[in-house]
Amino acid sequence: MTVRGGGIAVGCGITAATVVAMIWNLSEHGVFGIGSTLIPVAFLLLTWCYSTIGLNDDLDSLQPIGRLLGQVILALVFSACIAIFSTHGIAHILAFTIIGVSVVNAANFVDGLNGYVAGWTIITGAWFAFVGFWNGENDVMLLSLALTGAAAGFLPFNIGQARAFLGDTGSYGIGAAVFVIAVWLFVLGVPIVVIIAPMIFVLFDVGLTLVLRLFRGENIFLPHRQHIYQRIQQAGWTHGRVSLFHAALCVLACVLAIPTLLSGNVATTYPAHVFWAGLLALYVLLPLWLRKRDDAGTVLT
Repeated sequence: MTVRGGGIAVGCGITAATVVAMIWNLSEHGVFGIGSTLIPVAFLLLTWCYSTIGLNDDLDSLQPIGRLLGQVILALVFSACIAIFSTHGIAHILAFTIIGVSVVNAANFVDGLNGYVAGWTIITGAWFAFVGFWNGENDVMLLSLALTGAAAGFLPFNIGQARAFLGDTGSYGIGAAVFVIAVWLFVLGVPIVVIIAPMIFVLFDVGLTLVLRLFRGENIFLPHRQHIYQRIQQAGWTHGRVSLFHAALCVLACVLAIPTLLSGNVATTYPAHVFWAGLLALYVLLPLWLRKRDDAGTVLT
């Protein structure tokens, strides 16, 4: 029997680790540490609010418009709060809202293979933790480690003959968690290239597929299996192999972002970004090559 509400366990893991980190912070700094609990609290609230939307969709499929409206309202409220406590204005509120809805839905759309989203979450959380550590932002580091730890605990149940699925509950919650940390890093002044490094393939896959479906006149709200990662699996690779391949690409993208993390956006770091284009091309062309190879083998036999 496969449990379809595994995302609840991931959310509980994130919550437990975050609460422990908050208690530790308060014990270290006393009343002076209260202010630093605002982002962790917002992190948990947004994660669980999005997870609740996902849970409702898991239990009783929501209408796309209602689901999208709820996502937009949550992202808008969080973005407005960020703008109030920072120097960012209305333009950033709108930008953050669009990013939030995009990241949450992207995480949901790529949750189609065992181990794919869980593996991606581990890498994304670990990278954000490293970035937080490098910038001396312990709160970012601890929240990111909470995300990574929860995903790592879930992964063994989601690979091979999966015993649990994230469901919309988990994918929405993970997307929200990644969104909060990413926006926080941006507000702290971390270069965008560094922030999107572990997300580049997920966002590219979802964005390209969406554009192609719109171009073909398809209903983008209907289920489909046209994402790049799905076409790689359909071409013959197992769930685990596709997930491992994607994880490796994400790690390489993060490694290529290290010069920017160390030196900022300067001319000497730009060549590293060019290699992203090569990795994206590899990702896009792989299913085509696999299909062509199989067709050639069929002809020979």
